[in-house]
Amino acid sequence: MPDTTHNRSSHEVDLPDDVTDPLLWRLAYDVAVAHQPDATGRCPSLLCAKQSAPCEPLVNAERAMRLAQEVTPQPAWSPATWHWRREAA
Repeated sequence: MPDTTHNRSSHEVDLPDDVTDPLLWRLAYDVAVAHQPDATGRCPSLLCAKQSAPCEPLVNAERAMRLAQEVTPQPAWSPATWHWRREAA
């Protein structure tokens, strides 16, 4: 049976305190590490075929990391306190 254990960059760093989705953040971090531009400013990943940085996977990974850290803002009103019949009265 093949060894399915992989060393991932994300397992070597501590999660930021504000991460709300650790799995998403770690997966995005691994993608971002794999798509960091080289010395010539191009993506070294074979998937990107030496595109100029930032490549699309890097942009998406950085976005996913931000989304994994953001707390969803609470609405100013909640369904329990607001009712359309009370507002109409």
